[in-house]
Amino acid sequence: MKAPADLVRECYAAYETKDRKALENLLSADFTFTSPVDDHINRARYFERCWPNSEHLASFDIKDLMVEGNHVCARYEARTTQGATFGNTEFFTVDRGKITQVEVYFGSDDPEALNEAEIRALMNEMAAACRAKDVDALLRLYALDVTAFDLLDPLRYSGTDAVRRRVKEWFGSFEGPIDYEMSDVCIGAANDTAFCHSLIQVKGTQTGGKPIDMCWRSTACCQKRDGRWLISHLHSSVPFNMKTGKASLDLKP
Repeated sequence: MKAPADLVRECYAAYETKDRKALENLLSADFTFTSPVDDHINRARYFERCWPNSEHLASFDIKDLMVEGNHVCARYEARTTQGATFGNTEFFTVDRGKITQVEVYFGSDDPEALNEAEIRALMNEMAAACRAKDVDALLRLYALDVTAFDLLDPLRYSGTDAVRRRVKEWFGSFEGPIDYEMSDVCIGAANDTAFCHSLIQVKGTQTGGKPIDMCWRSTACCQKRDGRWLISHLHSSVPFNMKTGKASLDLKP
């Protein structure tokens, strides 16, 4: 049976190598995760919420690793793929060779920074759900009364039932996976309201074999409801050429 410290090191290594299967093998079935913005979420919710962040994490530099019985306290500095760094402290509980609980203490107690981290995680979840063409995972991120201003007709639609129909149609128009990337992400959050605007680039193959590579502008309004951030409004658009009157679909970030 592996030592608790080795399990913790392997947990960080799984994030570095983007090896979800390795991480799944480290966590118990009744695993829970707690942070300043998560209250004992279960294993399934943890992978929805936290695993998408692996795409943006390059490395972990463990500064301290203290073990007492089946508990491990780790203090680290993480580096993102964009070169930014941040520090956290995490408290692990291990039982019978599995990690059963993780409690995270962020390196900043700034409420705005915590809100921004939560919204960024929400956007990462949205991107991951689109790549996986997972309708249910995507719908869990939206408020029931969400309003969307989409690229296609109609001018707007509201409610998760309408979003579900639109998303199923969109996912079904692709053969194979969707390459969905967000860039120039800018987040502003205060109290229970937040905005995030970004540029979206999607690549893939449409049914019938036609390749697609297009970009659009996206703005999401998020609201914290019952302690959880949800997307309450989503606005997507592309500019158009005023001389031709046609949409500019070939622009790139």
